[in-house]
Amino acid sequence: PGFPRSAEVTGLDTRAVLYPGRPIRAGDIGPPALVTRNQVVRLHFSGNGLQIITEGRALERGALGDRVRIMNLTSRTTLFGQVMADGSIRVTR
Repeated sequence: PGFPRSAEVTGLDTRAVLYPGRPIRAGDIGPPALVTRNQVVRLHFSGNGLQIITEGRALERGALGDRVRIMNLTSRTTLFGQVMADGSIRVTR
């Protein structure tokens, strides 16, 4: 099913090509991305009383709460993390 009113999709980003006259499906749109592919982002890691903050590169785009792949710029290790409201990434295991 599509969205009957444009107000329901205002402020959202497209995740697929939208064509005139065709319905917009739920999977075609989503919340706006806070992180874009190849963007340098701040990484936050916490565990066992240790807290590390460093820089990484986003390997995919993501909106608030999305799980994205990132690369630690120092170690070149690929990690996963959750996009936070300020556009930084909280590293998850």
